[in-house]
Amino acid sequence: MIALAVEGALTVESEVQRVILLACLERQGYVALAELTKKVEGLVKYRASAALSQNAMLLERRGVIERVTEGRRVYVKIRPIYVQRARDALSYRAPIGLISGYTWNPDRPSDLTPLRNYVDAIEKLRGDGVEVSYVVCFTTPEAKEARDKLSVKPNPDEEVLLPFKVYQSEYEKLKEAVVQVVDRLIYKYDLILDVTPLTKLFTDILAEVSERYGLKRIYHFGPLTWIRK
Repeated sequence: MIALAVEGALTVESEVQRVILLACLERQGYVALAELTKKVEGLVKYRASAALSQNAMLLERRGVIERVTEGRRVYVKIRPIYVQRARDALSYRAPIGLISGYTWNPDRPSDLTPLRNYVDAIEKLRGDGVEVSYVVCFTTPEAKEARDKLSVKPNPDEEVLLPFKVYQSEYEKLKEAVVQVVDRLIYKYDLILDVTPLTKLFTDILAEVSERYGLKRIYHFGPLTWIRK
């Protein structure tokens, strides 16, 4: 089971922590603490290496970062659940990624409305001043085949294909799929979760993930509604 307890906002407790977190965001992953020595030399009255090590340990104890060592070098990375909170705390901007989806009704095979859900999300976000750089769609193999056949454009950058029964009743499998996508993309993109398409279970999981990771989410059946902004 994947636990998704709600986390609070991130507090940056020192300028050294700010340097560490900002470097991780800029690198979009691991950064060697030794590379940050010159950046913190003017911020502390004692050895920069000691300040970096101490502050990294404090962040690790709070669960904000993870550390790995290779020989004498220490590397740190922000844990996925804190990446967006770190961006918010540091006013750091990243390109926008959209996690959306689409479906298809075999009883109405020519109806483009459910197939265009992600397109509608992109267009309504653009109308609200938000330009999306990367789109991931959750869908079914049948819906993808229908979208390709009916030439619904633009193509998503990435698609996750699952049987419809997963969206109906397989909570753990669906949550794992969503979390894997978020964990992979969150280092590069400020993610927006679209709770409009597919099933109630999909909506509920996206809402859980939104709260856990501090991510924005929208609903757009009708006008665009920011559920969490």
